Amino acid sequence: MTEFAAAPIELTHQQIDDASHGHEAPLLRVTLPQTTTPVWLATRYDVVKTVLADPRFVRDLAKVPGQDGGGLGAELLDEAGLPPEYRLYLEILVMVDGPDHARLRTHVMRAFAPRRIAALRPRIQRVVRELGDELAASGAEFEFLTGFAYPVVTEVICDIIGVDEADRGKVAGWMRDYESGEPDRFLPGIDRLAEYIDGLLDRRAAAPAEDLASDLLRSDAEAAQDQRLSRQEMIALVFLLINTGIAPPAFFLTDAVLTLLDHPDETARLRTDPELLPRAVQELLRHVSAVHVGATLYATEDVELGGVRVRRGEGVTSGLLAANRDPGTFPEPGRLDLGREPARGTGHIAYGHGAHRCIGAALANLQTEVLVEELWLRRDGLTLAGGRDAVQRVGFAGDGSYPVGLPVRF
Repeated sequence: MTEFAAAPIELTHQQIDDASHGHEAPLLRVTLPQTTTPVWLATRYDVVKTVLADPRFVRDLAKVPGQDGGGLGAELLDEAGLPPEYRLYLEILVMVDGPDHARLRTHVMRAFAPRRIAALRPRIQRVVRELGDELAASGAEFEFLTGFAYPVVTEVICDIIGVDEADRGKVAGWMRDYESGEPDRFLPGIDRLAEYIDGLLDRRAAAPAEDLASDLLRSDAEAAQDQRLSRQEMIALVFLLINTGIAPPAFFLTDAVLTLLDHPDETARLRTDPELLPRAVQELLRHVSAVHVGATLYATEDVELGGVRVRRGEGVTSGLLAANRDPGTFPEPGRLDLGREPARGTGHIAYGHGAHRCIGAALANLQTEVLVEELWLRRDGLTLAGGRDAVQRVGFAGDGSYPVGLPVRF
């Protein structure tokens, strides 16, 4: 068992994106970008999978004996200026463990069941096709993130939640206010969206439909007393699902499109053999990763992890992008191979692993498949407008960087 006493490495967003640090040691003591609390960074595939599935690691530091701080997540929220009374909107489901997590997750799983998600394919195809036709007809340059990815994923998640079509523009605007991080916009954005969700739940209680808002109400009514949700928990769950159903998939789709533009030989291969499409989607997820760095987990006792002693109360952060590029698991991990077929048990972990694996994984797979099919198999694909150096990326606190400027045209 190894003990490390050296000062933590201060990583940059680029170093996380390069995924080049996890193969020197099973764990590295690091300080993630724009944070001050040192954590262990796990980047080797087997170590990441182990920690994500080990019940001795929890997301809530307060559940660790002798610990009373909020951990890295609280530091990031404090830095963002989020008052304590707003924390539930971002922490519900994400920062809870064990029975509490299972109780919350059970109430939203019905809306993301494979059958329900598969039934969305015609709707997603129509949204992608109509927007593509409109942009292609104009012939103008557009930003892929804001002009294509955001509108598509917003429409889809609003369908799932049950947001009325007439209100979707307002909901998208409130989410943009929240995501802006600007003090005079992000708190009012949360307030307005929470108020809207409260009213939506009232409307669905009076007139149920086939949507997540109605599912929550039905599930809660059928649950045992100790499994029921408070109204505030219902509102926070819907807020979280709208939030995570828009920004992360929009960034991923933009990065996936950039990856395809950077690999014309592979896109030509996909056109020649469209049967590769499902495998290509999984390879894009491995190569890009929907989330680069997972939530920090805290050891509830001293644990040996990859031959390294992690002491009780210490945090371990999963480098998902790095794990997906581990040469010990994926041959030539830096190469995009749209026909790649991983060995059994070594699929990508872009959606995480274990109890907190992304609820929306099936939806993300479907959205990516439809988008690639519509843009590269039904059409000739996109071209960069302004050259590769026109692409802009932005780093997020505690994470890697994601594309925010991808000018393209049909």
